[in-house]
Amino acid sequence: MPNTIFKMQLPDTQASSSRLLINGCCLLYLIIAIKLLAVYFLWNADVLLGLALAPYICRVKTGGFSMRYLLPALLFTVTALIFPVKTTLFVALLFAVLLFFENFKGKVSTVLFFLLLLISPLFLYISNAISFPVRIWLSQMVAQILTICGAQAHAAGNIIELNGAEFAVDQACAGLHMLSMSLIICLFVIAHCQRQTVKQLSFIQVTLLLCLTFVLNIVCNLCRIMLLVLFKIPAGNVLHDITGVICLLVYVILPLLWLSQVYLKRSVKVEKNPRQYQLIRLEPYELRYPVIHVALAVTLIISLFNLKTMDELSNKNADAVVLRGYHKQLLASGVIKFENAHALVYLKPTPFYAPEHNPMICWQGSGYNFTSIKAEVMNGLEVYSGILAKGKDRIYSAWWFDNGSMQTISQFEWRWEAAKGGRPFYLVNVNALSEAGLKASIDNLQQQGNRF
Repeated sequence: MPNTIFKMQLPDTQASSSRLLINGCCLLYLIIAIKLLAVYFLWNADVLLGLALAPYICRVKTGGFSMRYLLPALLFTVTALIFPVKTTLFVALLFAVLLFFENFKGKVSTVLFFLLLLISPLFLYISNAISFPVRIWLSQMVAQILTICGAQAHAAGNIIELNGAEFAVDQACAGLHMLSMSLIICLFVIAHCQRQTVKQLSFIQVTLLLCLTFVLNIVCNLCRIMLLVLFKIPAGNVLHDITGVICLLVYVILPLLWLSQVYLKRSVKVEKNPRQYQLIRLEPYELRYPVIHVALAVTLIISLFNLKTMDELSNKNADAVVLRGYHKQLLASGVIKFENAHALVYLKPTPFYAPEHNPMICWQGSGYNFTSIKAEVMNGLEVYSGILAKGKDRIYSAWWFDNGSMQTISQFEWRWEAAKGGRPFYLVNVNALSEAGLKASIDNLQQQGNRF
């Protein structure tokens, strides 16, 4: 078949209306994007790197129009209308803009979608939720491997003791900073290989490669921590960072380069030349299904001007929460504060769809550093515990998730229970000036029974 392209001409009045419609949608989406960039995005190295790589990663099939983002765009737009918070609005905007672009210009590379998710705060929230269990597991695995190799190693939470010397596995060693960088590098490698081979990976294939990158990142950090412990390299030493870069190169980047090439050769979807199937080319100012795009844009604008914090939506039963023997105070952030002469207790409402705001985040924002973090059982209750240090001050802290009838530290358990329609959960954080005082306060809370 000859590569003939037929243009669909529009009447002047119709072209003018279509141009006005497109410009209007673009303006509405731009207003939402500017607002989110100001109040939602965290401008760090990952965001800047992702934006710098976006022009290289992004590929467009001119004329290859698609409706693949219609259902997620409708779903998250309705969600943003019901729950008008920044995260739901961002996800809805992302799908709506991708749908708009693919009905206006052409199909966008799937890699761009993943890139925008990775540089958004949504990925940061997810990574923070899994960071602590990963740190504990990495510490235990390193200690076990060293013990098998004949060394005298022991792990207590995030502390690894080797031959009498202690090493703390902090957030950097847990790989959260390296994880986002690794995943962005994975997308860059995929985009580069696709350009070199003129082939295109499917959504599922890209997802599988990102999951593989996550596994490689875990292996990378396991080896990194082991090297740091064996050679006793402190966090402030330049060799600490050099070791991380070398491990990232050897255990993540090089395997990704090889695996991406193999993946593209054996399991690929060949990207057609647009001129082979573009029999009808729309004029520059023609938009398919305009009613859908106008409805999405207007709904998102309504959500934008009705934005609320997660605490405003979730903390509706604050008056019903009572702890006997404590002075109660509802903070502006929505957190409920209980205080007496022996302990300080914070209850933070935590919907299953919301990011976790654990004490390691809020206390560090107050200038405290967490040490000796571990999972343990106190008075029959499994909790996370740690010591807060600020100068000479020491605060013993513990936290878990509680809805009055169920107490757990498992992210999956409490989110699943809440998602099934169970009672709302609170993140309970108990603080005392001694370990004995902490255990006594937790025991007192347990004796009070159903508090919510």
